[in-house]
Amino acid sequence: MLNGTMASFLVTIAVSVIMGMSVFISAPIIFRKKMTLRKIMLYNAFAIGILAFLLLDIYGNVAAIFGNTGINNPLEVLFIVAFALTFLFFIIPKGSRDPGENPKRTSVLAALGIGAQNLTEGLVFGSAGAAGLLTIYFLSAIGFSLQNVTEGFPIAMPLVGSKAKIEKKFIASVFLIGGIPTIVGTLIGWVLFSNLFIVLFDALASAAILYVVLVLFHVNINRSRNDNKKESSHLVWLTYSGVLLGFAAAFVVNYLIVL
Repeated sequence: MLNGTMASFLVTIAVSVIMGMSVFISAPIIFRKKMTLRKIMLYNAFAIGILAFLLLDIYGNVAAIFGNTGINNPLEVLFIVAFALTFLFFIIPKGSRDPGENPKRTSVLAALGIGAQNLTEGLVFGSAGAAGLLTIYFLSAIGFSLQNVTEGFPIAMPLVGSKAKIEKKFIASVFLIGGIPTIVGTLIGWVLFSNLFIVLFDALASAAILYVVLVLFHVNINRSRNDNKKESSHLVWLTYSGVLLGFAAAFVVNYLIVL
């Protein structure tokens, strides 16, 4: 018979697996055929809105760690430097090339950003499990799984409507990049909780997510450009509306988590 600590550990890991792998629920959208330009743009904008909310969520998490110590806080300096260097690393190799021309790269970066953010959530969840807070498991399994479902959209959308051949192995790999860090973070958090880890990985996550937001928005605006000015205006407003819908959806899901 398992002792209480081992049983709690196994439950914590099992729930983290559910949370992490729920990101795959968004994957089937990649295989949808004959999607209209309007629908692709709306889904793309929806993903932008989700990522925009995620950026605010990340900032809220690190701001709580920084407190009111000002720029003298070493963790705040670490966040700024790590964010800036990571963002530069993403944009410099592209040079003057169109950032929207490589949907696979965009999808991988979205997965890396979401994965880094999920790792920090796993750290918190693992430390809570180690502390014996069993009552959070059921709500966390539902809440964070719903959150990961919405976060799967930004991973999938760069690949939707792409003319390049997308292998199923690649799709599985990119979603694993986004989901597995939840489990890894839970394992680490069970034995060690560190604000340093959270700040560092949130900096990496925010840099990747911001880059993907800019790329997806660039792609949508380019798609809206055509000879029909009236139609172009409608497509631009479709993008703005989709962003608001995605932001609202992410807000509602996160609101339900904290209830």
